[in-house]
Amino acid sequence: MKVKQDLLASSEFDVYSSVPPSPYDTAWLSMVPNPQQSDQPLFQGCLDWVLQHQNREGFWGENIANPTIECLTSTLACIVALTTWNVGHDAIQRGLAFIHGNTEKLLEEQNGSFPEWFAIVFPAMIELAETKGLHVYFSNGLVEQVFLERQEILQTRRWVSGCGQQHYYPELMLKHLEDGLIQSPSAIAHAFMKTGNKEFLVKLNSIVQTCGYGVPAVYPLDEDLVKILLINRIETLGLAEHFTEEITSLLGQVYRSYISCEEPKSMAKNAMPLQLYKHSLVFRLLRLHGYRVSPRNFCWFLEDEDIVAYIEEHQELFLSAMCNVYRATDVTFTGENQLEDARAFSRKILEKETMKDCMNLVRPISMTNLQGQIKHELSIPWLARLDHLEHRRCIERKETLGPWTGNSLSYRLLSCESNAMLVQLAIENYTLRQSIFRNELKELERWSKEMGLADMGFARQKTTYCHFAVASTASNSFLSDVRLAVVKSAILVTVADDFFDTEGSMDELEALANAVNRWESKGLTGHGKTIFNALKDFVDEISGKFFNKNGYDIKAYLQDLWCQTFASWLKEAEWSRNGHAPSTVEYLQVATSSIASHTILLPAAFLLNPPPEIDILKKRQPLTNSLMLLTRLLNEIKSYQKEQEEGKPNLVLLYMKENPNLGVEESIAIVQKTLDEKKKEFLELALSSNEMPEACKRLHLHCLKAFQMFFNSTNAFDSPTELLADINKAIFDPLRVEDVQGSFMPLNSLQNTLGLKKDKSLASHGKSHYSSSKPCNGFFKSTCAIKVQGNSRKDLVTKPYSRILSLEMRNPTIYTTFSKPKAYIY
Repeated sequence: MKVKQDLLASSEFDVYSSVPPSPYDTAWLSMVPNPQQSDQPLFQGCLDWVLQHQNREGFWGENIANPTIECLTSTLACIVALTTWNVGHDAIQRGLAFIHGNTEKLLEEQNGSFPEWFAIVFPAMIELAETKGLHVYFSNGLVEQVFLERQEILQTRRWVSGCGQQHYYPELMLKHLEDGLIQSPSAIAHAFMKTGNKEFLVKLNSIVQTCGYGVPAVYPLDEDLVKILLINRIETLGLAEHFTEEITSLLGQVYRSYISCEEPKSMAKNAMPLQLYKHSLVFRLLRLHGYRVSPRNFCWFLEDEDIVAYIEEHQELFLSAMCNVYRATDVTFTGENQLEDARAFSRKILEKETMKDCMNLVRPISMTNLQGQIKHELSIPWLARLDHLEHRRCIERKETLGPWTGNSLSYRLLSCESNAMLVQLAIENYTLRQSIFRNELKELERWSKEMGLADMGFARQKTTYCHFAVASTASNSFLSDVRLAVVKSAILVTVADDFFDTEGSMDELEALANAVNRWESKGLTGHGKTIFNALKDFVDEISGKFFNKNGYDIKAYLQDLWCQTFASWLKEAEWSRNGHAPSTVEYLQVATSSIASHTILLPAAFLLNPPPEIDILKKRQPLTNSLMLLTRLLNEIKSYQKEQEEGKPNLVLLYMKENPNLGVEESIAIVQKTLDEKKKEFLELALSSNEMPEACKRLHLHCLKAFQMFFNSTNAFDSPTELLADINKAIFDPLRVEDVQGSFMPLNSLQNTLGLKKDKSLASHGKSHYSSSKPCNGFFKSTCAIKVQGNSRKDLVTKPYSRILSLEMRNPTIYTTFSKPKAYIY
């Protein structure tokens, strides 16, 4: 696999091979004269690197498609280095042309607000270039503004020397170098040229020996940070399923470092943002992967009043760190007060930043992505986010690849080429998943129609909604059979629940519940018979697949599971029609079963690899009980008004009945508090218990996230329009990606790139998972060409627009050549 070979080539992961060279720092090393022969460079290889890595447009820097202000400082350093040794005259002229032709444009892009590192470095490099006889200064209001900002920074001594700035103005760093605090090759090179100190020479030789002649911006690298950043990048792009072994290996290495890390007794303040960023990210990823870890490694700062005050005073430097701290608290367990305090503090810092944005203050352009991420984190709870859509968001956004320490990126994780390769892989992977999802949706529609569930008339038709929620949480391509089973359960639950709520007479409901108990359809007619036959077909399918693979029968367990659920629906129907208001305890005993989250989940769990042991599930594990309670509480808070109108019991209303002094808001607050506490218990069971296989625990978490999404701010499940945009993004709409370097691979090349095999679960339908829509630009045309998958002929058929749209909606495996097919709510 090419990507694995390029990024993770050996069992001993070399962090320096993953971090791109810094033209700025390499140029500084190339300026160092040989102590034995001062008219020759000490590191000829660094000078050669500078000569070989000028871009066609004349600048030095990674972002070929979109040069940034960092390209200005890098280009200035490189032409100074070439001038120092009187080589590369053509390269110098091209560099000067870039500086003169692009400085004003790049400065304008900063919206009048320049990062402090740039305000320090850019004027200094212009002055250094002028001393070399390079005429780079030109009268321009924006250039003069940068010089004025430097003067203000130095006069007020407000420049905080974070490690992201060290390499940009070496003159100010000599004292720190003497103390061994500097990790910047450029600063070390300048210090050696200034002092001749042999300790600096030893450091320079070590840098070149370790990194080669293209040196990074930071040395030595924090190897654990680079590893965890790479893991995070792979996971946020949605590629984790293809790097399982590599992620497991790297996380094991990081875990050993994390648990051996002592709480810092003292730490240089300039090192704090990066350390908090690192340790909070490590904690989050380790906990999500099932490691038992303490938050102490990054929560310690809350106990030091001076550090808290320092963070509040320099909060811009700590934005990336606080964003990561906040994200780490998403996985808080019961009783972890430190994490709760950290969440409150970090949220306060982040909310202040969003308030600045609302005030339309001018901010450095480099903060744009970070500000967007902060808003996203604060507005949507982690449990309400769907992984598949989060992957899309990461792919489509121009996100930074490392921590932002206030003024610059101190860790650029990947070269542009390597990052483009990962992003391209993510694009193909996302498109492949969409193709699989469309096939699944067609199969579900076929099954629902064949079973008679699609034409019941009274029932909510939520096939697309249910599939969207399941596919967007359990999105790995190899989980197709599991997704189909979960959605079929959800369709049955929705139809049967509506039958018990609104359609069936008590005689019909009792007859159906009794038939499920006997597992015999005798005496059933109409809708009751249709529901039972569909249920029987589903149970036979799941139990048959399981028996063929594992050699023993689970049918009796599945029958009992559904029998209990139908009994709970019957009990609620009796309460509703008799006007009975049960106690809250009595209600929850029934309602946690009638929500049917376990009934939706557990049959599909038997199709996981490995499946849970049936004896374990028969005992109704605490994780499953927790899921049942949480999903019921989520539903109660958002549906009490509807159920009040329909005369049905609801926990919010029952609390008010038992406590007449409570109003609606107070009653909701009680339920919400219980919900919040129980979520912590659930997360601990899902992430750190050993009661069931990891895949089964993960499926429980997926189920909770789907329910949380449906009932986060409103009852989106019953809304006909609220989820349409997200459904289209998840299943139908092509990705919108700009500025990805390199040509796109053909879609079917992903099979070889990832080493994938076709999913046999859908092979029987004659559909290929490696086909995709190829949308044309522009709006819908009156006629469009379509390619019908599975057809042996590769004919292009032209049909009227309205017919094509209908075909696309009802047959997701027919891919049109027009853009943005829209979801049809079945």
